[in-house]
Amino acid sequence: MFSGKAAIAAIFLSGLILAGGCRKPEDDLGLAVLDPADNLGTVRIDTNTVLTWPRADEPVRTSALSSNEVGSYVDDVFGPVTTGTATQLRLSVNNIGPADPSLVCDSLVLALAYATSDPLYGEPDPQVIRVHRISEDLHLDSIYKSNYRPQIDLVDLVLGAPRLFTPITGTGPVIGGDTLVPQLRIPLDPALGNELLAHWGQADMADNASFLAWFKGLAVVPDSGTQAPLQGGIWRFNLLSGATKMTLYYHDGNGTASTFDFIIGSSSARWTFAQFNHGAAFVPGLPQALADSTQGQTTTYVQSMGGLRSEIRFPFLGNYGGTPLQALAKAELIVPIAGEYHATYLPPAQLFAFRKGDDGQDLLVPDQIAGEGVVGGIYDDQQRAYRFNLTRWAQGVINGTYPNTGLSVVPGSNGVSVNRAALAGPAHPENPMKLVLTFTTY
Repeated sequence: MFSGKAAIAAIFLSGLILAGGCRKPEDDLGLAVLDPADNLGTVRIDTNTVLTWPRADEPVRTSALSSNEVGSYVDDVFGPVTTGTATQLRLSVNNIGPADPSLVCDSLVLALAYATSDPLYGEPDPQVIRVHRISEDLHLDSIYKSNYRPQIDLVDLVLGAPRLFTPITGTGPVIGGDTLVPQLRIPLDPALGNELLAHWGQADMADNASFLAWFKGLAVVPDSGTQAPLQGGIWRFNLLSGATKMTLYYHDGNGTASTFDFIIGSSSARWTFAQFNHGAAFVPGLPQALADSTQGQTTTYVQSMGGLRSEIRFPFLGNYGGTPLQALAKAELIVPIAGEYHATYLPPAQLFAFRKGDDGQDLLVPDQIAGEGVVGGIYDDQQRAYRFNLTRWAQGVINGTYPNTGLSVVPGSNGVSVNRAALAGPAHPENPMKLVLTFTTY
């Protein structure tokens, strides 16, 4: 709820009424800026009333997407962030066997290939990473969201747990003389490897349906208990890479060494789950804005992985209907970044703007349906702002085609990153958010 929205709107409405005497606000809305010498036949207005506030976003789908995240960091502005990944493992071939009681595990390694794009968000600090066995059935056709944590066994399977890992994203390890793609290699307890070998030649190893009924998957999670402010980061992995797998190294009674890969890929259920603690941010702006939405007029916030969205309202936009200013040439929403941000806490590369349906659901604005090149929303690092072309939507509000329910702004990479940004609200003292309307007058 926007607790101060009605009060703020009333203040702006009162100002319009007082400025126009007894006339309705729409009677002369924009007429004062008409330039008789304007040979182009257009009028540009950048003083339209805008109201903003942040709110916690709904959980977003993170299953079956292009990347997954593991890690935690303490964001000074947004509070602590923690992400983990759950995934099934699959047999690389069917009918594993035969049974052989002489088989012994030499080592068991879970390898997670780093994403080639933006593999690290935050700092490359060492983190304790834990691996747990999942105890519930997972389903490839199920939709898993950012708030769903799998049921797990509490035993940490990492060899030598608790164990620190440091992300090395630029170069890959050398294994057996071969240089591999950059990856996190987590050694697991050989006892799990021996348990797997004990099932060689059994029905559990006949095919993937049988295997997944017995071995349901793994959850990879950070232990963030000792992090300080501005410490830690989120590591992004490509679970679709052939380099992402669990490899069992073993030998038989004759000393013959072998390996077997348990793979992931597109046939495995997999998702990222996340947890946020916005109230623990030690810069007070976000907690204050969440507690009192009128604070969002100066700074509002967005955060991926279902963290935060910003609500934006234009209470008087519909008032242009029936006036000389009702045919739009362009409607542009300019959303600057508020102040500076840490070099490792980059803003989202793109923001999406949604209008509201009758039931409050998110709907694409018509400009978005027309294509990304039409609506924009791409972050411009030179101007330090996002720009949206919302001409079709704003014209629809003026015409009464769409209800004037405003917009919600969310990160475009919502399910595959934790990028966040503090955005300048309309009352920001240096570079405020604006809705710029350009009308044709001929």
